[in-house]
Amino acid sequence: MLQFIRSFAGSWVVKILFVLLILSFGIWGIGDVFRSSVPTTVAEVGKVAIERDALDQEFRRQIERLRPMVGGNLTAEQAKQFGLLDQSLNALIQRTLFDLAAKDAGVAVSKEVVRLRIADEPAFRNQQGQFDPNVFRTVLRNNQLTEDGYVALVSRETARELVAGAVGAGIAAPKPLVRDLYRFRGEKRVAEVVTLPNAAIGDVGAPDEAEVTKSYEDHQVRFTAPEYRALTVAQLSPDALAKDVKIEDDQLRAAYDERSAEFGTPEKRNVQMVVVDDEAKAKAIAESAKAKGLADAAKEAGVEPVALDNIARTELPELGDAVFALEQGKPSDAIKSGLGWHVLAVTGIQAGSTRSFEEVRDQLRTELQKEKALDAVFSIANRVEDQLASGAPLEEVAQSQGLALSKVAAVDSTGKAPDGTDAATLPGLKALLPTAFQLKSGAASNLTEGQGNVFIAVRVDSVIPAAVRPLADVRDQVVADWQAGKRAEQAAKKAEDIAAKLKQGAEAAAQTVSTDAGASFAMTTPFTRDARSVEGLPGDLVRKLFEAKPGEVVTGASADAQVVARLKEIVPADPAAPDAALAPLESTVTQGIESDLMAQFGNALRSRYPVEIHRQRIDQFFASSN
Repeated sequence: MLQFIRSFAGSWVVKILFVLLILSFGIWGIGDVFRSSVPTTVAEVGKVAIERDALDQEFRRQIERLRPMVGGNLTAEQAKQFGLLDQSLNALIQRTLFDLAAKDAGVAVSKEVVRLRIADEPAFRNQQGQFDPNVFRTVLRNNQLTEDGYVALVSRETARELVAGAVGAGIAAPKPLVRDLYRFRGEKRVAEVVTLPNAAIGDVGAPDEAEVTKSYEDHQVRFTAPEYRALTVAQLSPDALAKDVKIEDDQLRAAYDERSAEFGTPEKRNVQMVVVDDEAKAKAIAESAKAKGLADAAKEAGVEPVALDNIARTELPELGDAVFALEQGKPSDAIKSGLGWHVLAVTGIQAGSTRSFEEVRDQLRTELQKEKALDAVFSIANRVEDQLASGAPLEEVAQSQGLALSKVAAVDSTGKAPDGTDAATLPGLKALLPTAFQLKSGAASNLTEGQGNVFIAVRVDSVIPAAVRPLADVRDQVVADWQAGKRAEQAAKKAEDIAAKLKQGAEAAAQTVSTDAGASFAMTTPFTRDARSVEGLPGDLVRKLFEAKPGEVVTGASADAQVVARLKEIVPADPAAPDAALAPLESTVTQGIESDLMAQFGNALRSRYPVEIHRQRIDQFFASSN
């Protein structure tokens, strides 16, 4: 066969066949690689495309911003649920709209303006409060930014601010509106409050069997046990893996040598420094300081020395080597830096120290074990995902990959066991309960990364449906609820009698009425309409009192008491008073008007530059599996 192919390989028929074969690959095979590339544009604003990478970068930035607010643990999936992905997309669209508006308006930002803005950024200043190019480059490098890229970023941001400033220029809150709002918000009221606890009613007897049954049937929601699920939980923890990781002594020694700076306290010095602009003046001070000391020499020259205490070598980028080469008490020669001419003297030295290898051996071993365990845990997690996706039982996956298995006999959606104790005590399980309660019996979840790099998967072994508890099991609760209801009914009737007496007029002293009824009395301090609770006055009664006239009586109830209140006094707010704080309210109103105006401007820009969002692509790009 091989000889046959060789004999005909040179014929024109075979050559034509090979050409056709190559063309078919070009048309149907290899060409697909080039023709079927997946579009990465997630939105278009006018003719400007917003790409997936830009949205991903903004989304990650939003996650990092929010992460400290939620305890340092925020996954991408949780961030999506919080709406951060949509928020990130809207931010990019808004910036692009303003960029287009600035461009069409002919807004141009000069290099000098950009330079001044960068120089004014506090993050780029040194310890003396001055712009430092070295600090500038370090900050950019740490944030993975180039100098040209950052300059362009500042230029665009400045242009956006100019456009926004033009829209919001001259906005001021109307004075009459501010005064009316001040009167409304600042008005205070004083009330007499009579509180009758339900418990003051005392013994209300016990219900008969018919009443017990009726109360049980009327309030079955109270006596219904929630749905419980029996779960098998598999956990992959780097801490568990770390125990079995072996670290040789040569690895420990290498790590110690590489990280020696971490185990030492650097030498620090107290430094006296004089800074002048003139080289000759600096040299004269340095020469005089050799005899008189730097402080006196500087004083004679009319210069105030600066004291720098506990300074490490790295904290003085241009002067560190010179400072740490000086002997204590001896002044330096004149030294040039980007800030001018310096004369320095060391006034104190705090010697550095280094912990020995033996002192940090155990610490190093633990840290290296954790590092190697972390490296291993992600590769194991990938293998676990593959096995689970292939339908392998959770027990088989756990045994082959070293996952720890635990059983939860019964847990509700809040993590409670049937006896009311916490059933979900395993780390990370509570976060997976919403997923577990969506699964069918016998189904397992994907492996999910939780706090502390612990991966967890859960399988639903069985489902115990929600059901009303038998009367025999909840009889005591039914009786207690019936008695509590009776006390509340009787207390409410007694509160009506109290209210009727208070409505008779000012001659009915609230304190006397309260004492006669076995209730408590209080006179509130002046309160505003936004008060949620004032000296036992529930929030709904606060609202009612602001709808009442002086002398009127209102009633309500708290969780365990009946409350009767009579409006005693209205204290108006005077915007013309010397102590009237109108400025904060005026600022709030102005900001509100400005926000509304900017929203309208944004809508107008969307009309000029149509916005198209490719939601299906976004969902695909940022799916949980990705």
